[in-house]
Parts: sequence; structure tokens; C-alpha cells
Amino acid sequence: MPYDVILKRLTPCGLLLLKGDRIAQDRFAEVLAMDIPRIPNTVTYRNGYSLLWLGPEEWLLIVPESDEDRIACELSYDSTDGRAVAIIVSDHYSVITLQGSETAEVLAQACGIDIHPQEFSIGQCCRCAFARTTAIVRPLDSQGAYDLIVESSYAQYAEHWLSRAIGA
Repeated sequence: MPYDVILKRLTPCGLLLLKGDRIAQDRFAEVLAMDIPRIPNTVTYRNGYSLLWLGPEEWLLIVPESDEDRIACELSYDSTDGRAVAIIVSDHYSVITLQGSETAEVLAQACGIDIHPQEFSIGQCCRCAFARTTAIVRPLDSQGAYDLIVESSYAQYAEHWLSRAIGA
């Protein structure tokens, strides 16, 4: 019997990899008008933008596709005070959305992290092993919706793996 999970690839969105020191982080916050996640594996949201913590000086920014070029230009700079880099990586990653009451059970088959809603909820994210590749996972709501962000070259593999796990 199939799991109660719907799988779909997200419509194109802008994905930018942000890198920068403390000074750059302040600039990111000012330009984006949003808090920069400084705690590992957290996400901040504002006006349709999501900013995921990936490392001490590294974040993934998800924006509407129409905003990515402008945002990349506004965020990047090089000065004696510091350096900030915003790299458009939209073609490098694909976003797969899973929804349904049994999504956690399906993801648990491929992820070695505790994704129970009491342990992994909205405002968190994690880069982890996923079915012989890697992915960034983030909960979208408390009803079983998650984004799975994978390298585009693995997107078809991930979708196929998930479809088989769901029983579709």
C-alpha cells in the first residue's frame, strides 16, 4: 500500500550561495532586511525569501527566480573591511517538495537524521546523506511538508528513489 505522500519538483526559483565574514553578514542582513541565521541548521524567512544556514560563513538563499540577479549584485562586494560573495546556484540544485501525513516515514528510509516533528521542525534545516547522495532537508509546515534540495544531476535519481519508497 502506498504512503500518503505527494512528490513534486518546485517551479524554478532563485538559489544563491552566500559566503562572508561577520561584516558581510551584517551587509546581508541590511540588504535582505532579514535576520541572518547564526545558529547551525536554522532558517529565517521574510517576504517570500528563505535563508538556510549551511556553515559558519555559508548560507543558501531561496528567492523568486526574478529576484536572483538583482540580489546577487546587491550582496556581493570586496573591500578592505571584508568580502561578501553571492553566487547564483539555481542551475546546480533542484528543489523537490514532499507533502503528506507520512512524509517523515518516507524520508526516514533515506536520511540518517531524526526528522520527527518534535526534533526537526519549521525554522530548521539539515545537510545530510540521502539515498546514496546528499541533500538539504527543511520542514515547511507541521502537516508533513518538506523541501529536499539536491544537486540537479541527482534530481531524477532522487525523484525515482522517492517514488519507489512511496510506492507510487
